Order: sequence, then structure tokens, then C-alpha cells
Amino acid sequence: MSKDESQRDLVYIIILPLLLSRVIHNQIWISLSRYRTAKGNNRILDRSIEFDQVDRESNWDDQIIFNGLIYYIGYLLLEQAHHLPLWRTDGIVMIALLHIGPVEFLYYWLHRALHHHFLYSRYHSHHHSSIVTEPITSVIHPFAEHISYFMLFAIPLLTVTLTETVSITAFGAYITYIDFMNNMGHCNFELIPKWIFSMFPPLKYLMYTPSYHSLHHTQFKTNYSLFMPNTHVKVS
Repeated sequence: MSKDESQRDLVYIIILPLLLSRVIHNQIWISLSRYRTAKGNNRILDRSIEFDQVDRESNWDDQIIFNGLIYYIGYLLLEQAHHLPLWRTDGIVMIALLHIGPVEFLYYWLHRALHHHFLYSRYHSHHHSSIVTEPITSVIHPFAEHISYFMLFAIPLLTVTLTETVSITAFGAYITYIDFMNNMGHCNFELIPKWIFSMFPPLKYLMYTPSYHSLHHTQFKTNYSLFMPNTHVKVS
């Protein structure tokens, strides 16, 4: 093995497979959702998906390409992002705490702001054109919203990178977590059995459900939280 090969950075190599895994992950959710919608049983909203919604949401992979460009730019600009370890427990804990705290808090107030008539009519109404949501509805936003959401989710990743506590596992797991929760919460059917919440009551504060989030797409002015329900306040 040459010196160049021994110093090859796994981080740079793994970005493209990570992006491809996100495409496959999202496509699995889309296929599952279409299958369950076609069966027509146990739907939260007993309505079918319209063709114009399918067309409107067909560009869902744009945000993955955008994220990929930012990942490569970040890698080139930040020396701390080079030659990361596979695992660091302190970085994983830090990402979890930063998500539970700043990310969830800031998202709630950003989301509330996006429902103000000025921003809603210009931006967020595009997302709410889908009353009956599919998993991929979660990433159908105008470009300006994608930038704001990326900045929010970058808070944990940039923090652990600059403090040199980041790892490949932490980076990939957090992105996969975001995709999973986004897709799951926008299904038009439930996946998590109710008995799980009965056995572990605090879980209702740690993750939302499709039924919980569907209220936001039907009533509009309620349930503004990201993945961790924190309010049932309705705004007049």
C-alpha cells in the first residue's frame, strides 16, 4: 500500500454512499406508503392521493443533492472534518442533547413564524398543499425553507465537528434519524403500536406519530413541534 493510499480519508469516500442510502431509504418509504394507501385500510385520513400531489412531490431528491454539495463544501473547508474516527460516544451524546434542546426549540418557533400569513403565503403553503401526506411530503419545501432547515440540523453536526468529538457513526446516524422521523411522521397510517406508548409513557415526549402530525396538516394551527411533541396550543 502506498503512502497516499494509507492516508486516504474515509470521510470523503463515504459521502456519496451516504447520499445513495438516503435515496434508497426514502424510496422504501414511498413504496410502503403507496402500497398502504392502495390497500385503503387503517388510513388516518380516508382519502386517496391526487395525481397533482404526486407530480408536485416528484422532486424530493433535490434536497439530497443540495445536502450533498454542502457536505463536500464543508469537508473541504473544515480541517476538523478530515480523518474522523468510526465512533465517539461523547459526540453522539452531544448531538442528542443539542437536538433535544436548541434544534427542537428553534424549529418550533421557526415553524410558528412560517405559519404567519406573510411567510405562509410565500413559502410554507407549498408544503401544506398536501392535506393527505405521504412520507416524502416532509421534504417538499421551497428552497429558502430547505436552507433554514439545513442550518438548524447543522447545529449539532457543526458543533461536534468544531469540538473534534464527531465520528462517522454520529454523522450518518443523525442524518438517518432525521430522514426516518420525517418519513414516519408524514405517513397516512400508524406504524408504532399504542401499547408501546402505554408501557413507556415518556416516549410521547420523545417522538411524534403520524396521527399527531396529521392534525397539523388538517387544522394547520396546532402541533408545530419537530419530532418531539411539546405543545398542543392552538393559535387563533
